[in-house]
Amino acid sequence: MSTIIYSMCGEGRGHATRVQTVVDILGPEHRFILLAARDAYDQLYERYSDHPRVSVRRLPGLFFAYRGNHVDYLRSICASVPYLAKLGGLVRYVSQMIERERPDLAITDFEPVLPRAARRMNVPWISLDHQHFLSISSFRSLPMRFRWRGLFLRSSIPLFYSGQAGEAVSSFHHLPPRPGTENIPRIGVLLRDSVLQARNEGPSNAGHVLVYIRRSAPNSFWNTLSRCGRRIKVYGHSTPPVLPNLEYRGIADEPFVQDLATCECLITTAGNQLIGEAFSLGKPVLAIPEPGNFEQQLNAWLVTDSQGGWSTTFEQLSPHWIEQFFVALPHLRARIAGMNVCGNEAARNFIESHLPISLEATRTQEVDMARLDAA
Repeated sequence: MSTIIYSMCGEGRGHATRVQTVVDILGPEHRFILLAARDAYDQLYERYSDHPRVSVRRLPGLFFAYRGNHVDYLRSICASVPYLAKLGGLVRYVSQMIERERPDLAITDFEPVLPRAARRMNVPWISLDHQHFLSISSFRSLPMRFRWRGLFLRSSIPLFYSGQAGEAVSSFHHLPPRPGTENIPRIGVLLRDSVLQARNEGPSNAGHVLVYIRRSAPNSFWNTLSRCGRRIKVYGHSTPPVLPNLEYRGIADEPFVQDLATCECLITTAGNQLIGEAFSLGKPVLAIPEPGNFEQQLNAWLVTDSQGGWSTTFEQLSPHWIEQFFVALPHLRARIAGMNVCGNEAARNFIESHLPISLEATRTQEVDMARLDAA
């Protein structure tokens, strides 16, 4: 049994879902030490608190700061100063953990401490995330308003870490590769078991519209939804006002997957992981990025580019606009039917290929030994 130490950014629940899926698809041949903060820690600890092969431990992280429902980059930079001041201490803390646990491989999902500790302790490490989408993608097809910001953020990504033994990028939709990055694996989203099970059961439509808003939304958004004449099931941290047709369900993973599998469509802030899960279940997406969040703005544009959904802003959404989206649903479903957004097998192959002794080699040796014994 090999040991894998795995760190992730704690902003949102998509990172934790991706890590959870990796734990599941690699199976019982591995022991995992998961390092996470905030929502990611809470989600993973709840799932693995009594698990014999998985240990979940807190590790402080970097986060966006918000003003209202807008990402505030200046406040985010100021808020990062205390974290950067203790970065050296965090690296020593994780280095000591590595010395005790002796992992065979380190994996990071856009988290900067573990790569530095792994390098210090001479442990091989790889990167599996969505953020490196900016590093590997050609921006030629992007609108000009996105290109300059994409170039700026691309230049900042190596500040998180560099020098990984391998990297793979997970996304529901990929752009053509940037020259020199053609050999970096571009994989789909990682689908947890509950989503795969729902997908295998086939398409279903109970007639409701599913809404996931991570943080907050203006009252005009909720009023528009209330007036659309459909049953609306709402999940997320944003509590809607009491209005006709809105049912608030908070945060609940399994009921959410059930409602996602049976919804007419998904309206959501533009997180990569959830959009990919919706597409995998044949559900069109109306993506509304958090104001000021460039990653979500880019994801929303990719939804439109994939032809599996539409994108808009909270300010632009109107009853007429959303009714036109509902009219387009049959066409969008037909486009989604031809997509393959599942990256589970590719992710497993990528990780196993970077283990000191890959599981594939081990399985081949076991088969060869069995044949010798039979002979």
